[in-house]
Amino acid sequence: MNTFRSMGCEVVLLPGAPLGEVRRLFDERDRRFSRFIESSELNRVNAQPHGVTVLSEELASMLALALDAARTTDGLVSPTVGGAVLAAGYDRDFSLLPPDGDPVEPAAVASLSSLVLRGRILLRAEPVTLDLNGVVKGRTVDDALALLGEGWVSAGGDLATACPIVVGLPGGDTVTLDRGGLATSSVSKRSWLRGGERQHHLIDVATGSPARVAWRDVTVAAPTCLAADVAAKAALLLGDRGPAWLDGRGLAGRFVDHDGVVVINQSWTSAVPARVAA
Repeated sequence: MNTFRSMGCEVVLLPGAPLGEVRRLFDERDRRFSRFIESSELNRVNAQPHGVTVLSEELASMLALALDAARTTDGLVSPTVGGAVLAAGYDRDFSLLPPDGDPVEPAAVASLSSLVLRGRILLRAEPVTLDLNGVVKGRTVDDALALLGEGWVSAGGDLATACPIVVGLPGGDTVTLDRGGLATSSVSKRSWLRGGERQHHLIDVATGSPARVAWRDVTVAAPTCLAADVAAKAALLLGDRGPAWLDGRGLAGRFVDHDGVVVINQSWTSAVPARVAA
């Protein structure tokens, strides 16, 4: 298997694809952007969460993508949720989280207006702990495919491909992705207990707590892995409005509820033959 671990997940390439450059790309970005590497630039920036900070070009570029994601989702997918994620107990690599612990209290999520990014200059008008992991992984998958120029790249199941590939879907079945990106957002794989209550990493910005969601898994196909990842998170957070929200953007979505029932939106129905549409 042409694979390695980075960013807390398994990264898989088309058999025979050169691994070295892709691994360096993932590892370099993990060292810069991870919340779980003490010396990362992201942690250095978060150590002083208020006022003016000069960022590297790499962090400024990734934060700009995260702010774009927030704007395109009306603030649902926001880089300002870092403090709330920590408050929910996600304070170390997922593999190291204890299965349960003390009850948690939600943390207020700062508004997007409290962040101003101008080139490499970041102004935080109120304390903001940044969280970029979803954007970083999606963009890195896309950049890794561009680096290879052909084949496909998968990281934790999120995928970018330049050739047709059969992909397994949550709850069973498969779909063939001709090219572009496919990503799944889920509250089942990365969840934990605090005070006996289930927590996860998808934060409701209105409450500062892990969102109460109708869907267990949402899979979205989009032109890029980054776009698919952002849209899948937003559609999951939107609950019953998720399928129509994706349709309004021409994005195919497949939804699995907590009982394993599969729902597909009109764009998925149009794009996928009926025999594999579930």
